Amino acid sequence: MKTIAFLLEFGFEEIETIVPVDILRRLGFNVIIAGAKDIIEGSHGLKLKPDIMIKDIDCNKLDAVVLPGGMPGSINLAKNPNVLKILKEMEAKNALIAAICAAPIALAAAGLITGIKITAHPSVREQLKGANYTGNLTEHDKNIITGKGPGASFEFANRIASTLGKSSEVKQLLRDMFIY
Repeated sequence: MKTIAFLLEFGFEEIETIVPVDILRRLGFNVIIAGAKDIIEGSHGLKLKPDIMIKDIDCNKLDAVVLPGGMPGSINLAKNPNVLKILKEMEAKNALIAAICAAPIALAAAGLITGIKITAHPSVREQLKGANYTGNLTEHDKNIITGKGPGASFEFANRIASTLGKSSEVKQLLRDMFIY
């Protein structure tokens, strides 16, 4: 079973967290929520109790790491030295790194976006110097997946799951969920 860690800071975007966590768990991934504190409050007041603290993450046990966006959550992720350390460790082992909405600014802070095709919320485009910003719903370049915002949450989760080997299962799950 592949393990995916979602890194949350105060002010995370709830939709970009809950939708991918739910989809990835339904697909059989071991999804853990890592927080900077014992209780993490989202940008719209939802409070989550993390499974583990960010500072206690062991990258050797992870197949992927996901950064939900939101404000000020994305800024807090980009300023958290433990998050930057995790991103660099995951990059060094060529593991999957995913960030949605404004969270790619943390990828920039870790020095991971130069020459990479990415998308993000348009409000942070100027903070993504060196990347090839597309503005598409999602992007996947090398080991990095990015999403544009809350509306991209299903496609973002789909990209993560497919990259980790569950493409046919994703299609069936989405058919079952949306009955189409």
